Amino acid sequence: MVDGKGRPASPPTDRAIAVVELLAARRKPVSAAEVADALGLSRSTVGAILGTLADRAWARRLPDLTYEPGPRLAAIALTCGRPAAPDGADEAIRRLSERVGCGVALGLVTPNGLTFVAVTAGEGRLPAGITTGTVLPLHAPAGAASVAFSSRERQREWLATAPPDCHAALAEVLEQIRTDGVALWGIDAAAPAALDVLAEVVEHLSDNPASQDLRGRVLALLADISGRPYGAADVTADAPLPLSHLVAPVFDAAGRATWELQVGPLRAAVGRAERRHYMTELRRTADRLSQTAR
Repeated sequence: MVDGKGRPASPPTDRAIAVVELLAARRKPVSAAEVADALGLSRSTVGAILGTLADRAWARRLPDLTYEPGPRLAAIALTCGRPAAPDGADEAIRRLSERVGCGVALGLVTPNGLTFVAVTAGEGRLPAGITTGTVLPLHAPAGAASVAFSSRERQREWLATAPPDCHAALAEVLEQIRTDGVALWGIDAAAPAALDVLAEVVEHLSDNPASQDLRGRVLALLADISGRPYGAADVTADAPLPLSHLVAPVFDAAGRATWELQVGPLRAAVGRAERRHYMTELRRTADRLSQTAR
């Protein structure tokens, strides 16, 4: 069987591509039944395709059982016309890691997710399962450095992914990023141990393709234990503070905050001078990467 140009046809591939194209074309989530009706396919076939797409993060299944483009698909679409990371990003974050003695990561922020495009542990450590290519849902606080420079509507949508009692603190952090170019996050005493457990779970699940959906849910737990945002008064306090990670925006050639650069001390007590060192080095590298991207 061949297509109109004499090439071997693959009906299963055609059906999968049609589903992906429909998801990308619709401006709101759609149900499996709506996809099946629109494409003239059986609901069982569409259900199987959507299930696989969701497992691979090409689609995202919402609580009401509708579907929208997933973070991996969004990242692919975003990078088709521009690089996934600024030139020299790997070397830049390696040097930053050496200067601060911590794990460092650069994430590409898309409407639906945060995709890590450059990662190094250096002499520090990285949270559970964070490697190049890992995708986290764009749930607050993930992507704060980029969201801070996005539209008000997108900021409201991002804030809505967090509990209501966190909205004020998160909104303050967005303003702090716009003002200072950096934000800091605390960490609970039990969080490092929880991260170690999650790391073991993610590593176990990575060997089983059928467990990709569960792996994604485990990774999503990172947002729940990544700590609380620090306000301006906390950042300048003399007392040592527990510190999870710091974030800064990296801008592309069009001036968009496309990436989020992270430094992750994951330490229970960090003094004021050391916090300033982290902040200075983080901002310096973020600025250099932004200049490279231009």
